[in-house]
Amino acid sequence: MKKTLLSLSFLLGLGLQGYSQTFTPQNSTLAPDYQFQSIQAIDANTAWGLAGTVVGTSLNANTYVRTSNGGTTWQGGIISPTGLSGYTAGGMYALDANTAWAAMYHGSDGTGLIAKTTDGGATWVPQTTPGAATTPGVQFGSPNGFANWVHFFDAQNGVCQGDPNRTATSSVNFFELYTTNNGGTTWTRVPRTANNTPLNANEYGVVSQYYAVGNTVWFTTLFQGGTGAPPITTPSRVFKSTDRGLTWVAPASTGIPTSVSGIAFAGDAQHGLAYDGTGNLVRSNDGGATWAPQAYSTPFHRYDVSGVRGTNAFVSAGLDGRVTTPTANTEFGISISTDFGATWKDIDTGTSYTAISFASPSVGYAGGFSSTTGGGAIGKYTGSNVLSNRNTELQKSLSVYPNPSSNGIFTVQLASGLKSGASVRVFDVVGRQVAAQTLNATAIAAKATTVDLSNEKAGIYTLELRTEAGVAQQKLVVE
Repeated sequence: MKKTLLSLSFLLGLGLQGYSQTFTPQNSTLAPDYQFQSIQAIDANTAWGLAGTVVGTSLNANTYVRTSNGGTTWQGGIISPTGLSGYTAGGMYALDANTAWAAMYHGSDGTGLIAKTTDGGATWVPQTTPGAATTPGVQFGSPNGFANWVHFFDAQNGVCQGDPNRTATSSVNFFELYTTNNGGTTWTRVPRTANNTPLNANEYGVVSQYYAVGNTVWFTTLFQGGTGAPPITTPSRVFKSTDRGLTWVAPASTGIPTSVSGIAFAGDAQHGLAYDGTGNLVRSNDGGATWAPQAYSTPFHRYDVSGVRGTNAFVSAGLDGRVTTPTANTEFGISISTDFGATWKDIDTGTSYTAISFASPSVGYAGGFSSTTGGGAIGKYTGSNVLSNRNTELQKSLSVYPNPSSNGIFTVQLASGLKSGASVRVFDVVGRQVAAQTLNATAIAAKATTVDLSNEKAGIYTLELRTEAGVAQQKLVVE
């Protein structure tokens, strides 16, 4: 059985109480010495996290926490599939405040399963059947039924991935990939092809590490030998599907030896980053078909990376990738990049967060370590916009009329000197992008453009004008 997510508990020796600039600490209700494996910000009110305790050198992540009131309170408990015991979560995906799925594995008998909750985590119902891999109807069967992650594109359509279930007669099997179109009531195995087959007997999936944009989903792999085996240096790979997991394109090498810790895309399904636990960072500009090293001289934090929804920005959390052995609080933090990983800017320092997620430019959560007395472990982004680089002159020149608008049509008056490529975006009160346009030469020359929110509900929206010189924002009211 391969490792789970490597524990970062050695960091506790630094006494990283830290300080936050933009992330306000929140009480996760976790017991002492828990660590976040992942966190998912869904909207302005809702977020879920997956955490656990250290067992040996691995993280035994079997505990969920969630908030449905914007982080004012958090509640959680053990993810315990009904009628079963001894399972650990490889990954979790939440759809809303009540509904979530967990990809789970059993450390002793080698089975795995997908479990679902529809009551906010109070109960978890198995959706797949554990058992011997040779038994008909079994998913993630023993001896190696290691379920790594699960994702849903909407309430009905989902995909999950597990390790190859190798047997004595088949040293290389294919990844266990299943899809569902009924919320997980039934799962259908994806047929074996050359595009979803391991390279060799040493290739595995990575727990909780995949990324999805629209109907496209990627997952990463690692190469690992058995006990006493020599180091493996085969570059890890990225697998990709553009149809919700039904079919897969040829996997791409990242160039990173042994293991990719994670992958993220931002802005669209073309621009992505992948990284490992030692600070290596690679970039793709073609949807993951090819990857090249991305150099950086600014603080990229290497424990977790995520895209900021509705933007082309990435955020990273954890230890500075340029640091081998941590010696100071300031080497930990959260940073942001708006040029696809070439440069990074710290937005928070001094706290050793291990997971990061933004639902919008104004709503984000980070997860780290609970304190020795319990609680803590979560930080909530409290800035107005994580991308803000407010330009005073640009703000003064921004004018929108009529505002309020009775029909949802607005004219945006633009300043002189703007260049083509500047963008106008509009977000609703929960951070969902509802309109976007890139200003062309015609709009620049006319010094005006139109924003159409006629199909949106009455309410308050935020318009963002983003240029090379900075950002300006304006509240819009649809009556």
